[in-house]
Amino acid sequence: MSSDHASTFEVEPENVPAPALFGVIVFSSIIVIALVAVAVAISNEHFQYARMEATQETGYPELHETQMEGEGLLDSYDAVGDGIYRIPIERAMELEANESDQ
Repeated sequence: MSSDHASTFEVEPENVPAPALFGVIVFSSIIVIALVAVAVAISNEHFQYARMEATQETGYPELHETQMEGEGLLDSYDAVGDGIYRIPIERAMELEANESDQ
């Protein structure tokens, strides 16, 4: 074996340099990973849209009711007990802003 052959690694018998082959493999892997990530993001967006449509139109009445109850709690006044009161979230944000200005 000559010293010239030992200094350069190549794929037999095509004489393709090994670093170039590894570069192609890494580049291809990065492209595949990027395409998979984009496909997952797009499918997740479509799934969320379909779930919202199904919830609003026909299905999951409990989910819709729970969301409506939550929105109602955010917009209502209520006595929780022992001098603790629940106020609408927008009013609470106004009070906090006013307190921070003083």
